[in-house]
Amino acid sequence: MQIFLAQAGQSLEYELKRTNRRSGTYRLKVCEGKLTIYAPFDCPLSIIEEGLRAKGTWLLEKLALSRKRLAENRKDSIFYRGLSYPLQLKKAAQTRVLVENYFLIETPSFEPYIIQNILENWFKRQAAIQIKPRVTEWAKKVGVFPNKVTFRNQKTRWGSCSTLGNINLNIRLLMAPPQIIDYVIVHELCHLLEPNHSSSYWQHVARYMPEYQKARAWLTNHGRSLSFNVGLPRRQPAEADK
Repeated sequence: MQIFLAQAGQSLEYELKRTNRRSGTYRLKVCEGKLTIYAPFDCPLSIIEEGLRAKGTWLLEKLALSRKRLAENRKDSIFYRGLSYPLQLKKAAQTRVLVENYFLIETPSFEPYIIQNILENWFKRQAAIQIKPRVTEWAKKVGVFPNKVTFRNQKTRWGSCSTLGNINLNIRLLMAPPQIIDYVIVHELCHLLEPNHSSSYWQHVARYMPEYQKARAWLTNHGRSLSFNVGLPRRQPAEADK
């Protein structure tokens, strides 16, 4: 969505996400060069646009700064199952991702945010295909039965376990080596035995993964490198576009 800011003489693009909050207020979030509006269903669009116009200049400045930082940190490679792959683009009418000796993205547009969305969607699908069976296998070993397993791209958590027995895992885990994925799975499954981080809980983790501390250290040291923050990687040779 977009709105024209007369005072700035340009349009402001944003994504509107409706929430189930009871309050009629909305909140703004500028992250990775994008503006997202979180608003309850009873909050009129006219109210949101009025607020955007009032803060238009400030929002444009925040977006410019966010995009500058994003550009400074962009990379042209992507991690997958513990290995780094060069990221390449190919112009194509339909979107597709291929993994060989490199990550090849076929896409109609080379915009960085579109490339990131393609990668996030691909990793989410692959996480369900590759990680979910590991959850089932480990659940049998631990002797627990999670209610539901979901996958998301979270900024600060690698996994979580709710009081209802629902387990959520970060899709970026698929960038890590397999043993790291297993550690996070075991970590969350053991919360179905102990819903805390007591000494008893860590005894459960150690029973199924004796070297879990090495996995924790790996995530601490390398977790920041597991991201979708990509720039404009090199394209395939010209003949690949034919």
